[in-house]
Amino acid sequence: MFVSFALASESQINNTTSPFNPGTNPPYPYHSNPYSYESLANRNFEGVTLNILVHEKPNMGEPVERHARQFEQLTGAKLILHHVPFGELYPRVLWGLRNHWYDIIFFGSLWLPDTAPYLLPMPDKMLNSAQHKDIIPYHQQIAIWEGKVLQVPIDGDRHFFQYRLDVFQDSKLKALYQQRFGIPLLVPRTWKEVNQVASFFHGKTLVSGEQINGLVEITKKDDLMFSNYIKRAAPYAKHPAVKGGFYFDLETMEPLINTPGFVEALKDFTESQHFYPPGGNEFGLADVNQSFGKGSSVFTDSWDDSFIYAMEKNSPIHNKVSALISPGSREVWNRKTQQWDYFPAINYAPYIAWGWTSAVASSTAYPEASFDFLGFFGNTRNHNSDLLIGRFGVNPFRNSDLNTDFWIKGADWKPEITRAYIATFEQQKAIKNRVFDLRIISAGLYMKALSIGVKRALMGKSSAQQALDDVAHKWRKLNETIGIEKQRRAYRNVVRLEDSIQ
Repeated sequence: MFVSFALASESQINNTTSPFNPGTNPPYPYHSNPYSYESLANRNFEGVTLNILVHEKPNMGEPVERHARQFEQLTGAKLILHHVPFGELYPRVLWGLRNHWYDIIFFGSLWLPDTAPYLLPMPDKMLNSAQHKDIIPYHQQIAIWEGKVLQVPIDGDRHFFQYRLDVFQDSKLKALYQQRFGIPLLVPRTWKEVNQVASFFHGKTLVSGEQINGLVEITKKDDLMFSNYIKRAAPYAKHPAVKGGFYFDLETMEPLINTPGFVEALKDFTESQHFYPPGGNEFGLADVNQSFGKGSSVFTDSWDDSFIYAMEKNSPIHNKVSALISPGSREVWNRKTQQWDYFPAINYAPYIAWGWTSAVASSTAYPEASFDFLGFFGNTRNHNSDLLIGRFGVNPFRNSDLNTDFWIKGADWKPEITRAYIATFEQQKAIKNRVFDLRIISAGLYMKALSIGVKRALMGKSSAQQALDDVAHKWRKLNETIGIEKQRRAYRNVVRLEDSIQ
């Protein structure tokens, strides 16, 4: 039996914590939102069973489970969750949709070309809701395929540079760095500088007595390592004056993955392994979040998850970290002239990952209940609460998320750290030279081939050039099998975003 909101508040439902209150008015009244606790308490979905596919806990799997239990108690529906590790998620999404296993899927947005034929468009009720209109424009755009809004945005993925602010304020280390390199100790702005500064910090003992590592990042082959590498390659291979494709030349669909910019980035990546914490050569996303969040390393460049984890009130480095946009490069490969161009002011190419997303299967017998759950999952109270838990994997994607009061008053962040964090969003929005995930048919197969090649180079089984030559060969074969013209049509949508055409 569904419960009346008057009888069960949010904090009472499933023994969850009270809704987050940043101390400011919400961007729109809770009661006017069709997906609020107040609104959903008036819905009756008794007899409705929804099967939901989602990533394993904690990243995304845990908040989905939390809000599923709340939704059940509010509406009387029964929600069955199917948790899957990331390495198995892509095939399970496709099999599940084709065989009508699931009503709702939480998945990687880059898989939209494969999933689009099996998804329902977002209903007008949701499109017209204030919480949807609050979404940052480019996160609205990536939910669209062939003119239809097929994804319900729940997360705003991007990468940015994160570092321990306190170690840069250590006078002894600053003096030692000046003595060793003849230059002041500054936060690195290029990937070359990252390795240099990480090499200096790695193994050092801080004033607190703790031994620090230089860098931590995703290196596990089946756990989003491809994203980590793409982010690193972006400033070397995304030339601001060269349009028409980052992964492929759009005209020919010839892979660019083995061109000099990508190769140089893989060389940097390989060198960085010397500065990882123990076991860091096989770290997945959750490992990175925990490692950086506990202060084990000076640097990471990743999703918001690790930064939020570090800034949680119980973290040993709470209010001791800061943020910048991802490092750039002064040398950028120009594929038109076939030479390296020098950028005195540094070339930045922010990596905007498509991120976690959600959708409703067209085969569901309960479209209204399914969309209501997704709306409820992302309502203001749930979203605000989830943003502040690093392991959840829910990152900012709404304009209201960039409100400084939200972080200062609600999370006890220092104003200067909050300003630095929000500045990364503003800079990424302003830079037109940017990179998105590869979103074409069977993108998962392309990323699998890339992960295998990159891992071979990291393990020393082949050179960076050899590894990426092999990836390029596999990508050509995939294009031929799937159809070059079919892939060109899909890739054109990505290029429009890369080149800021839409």
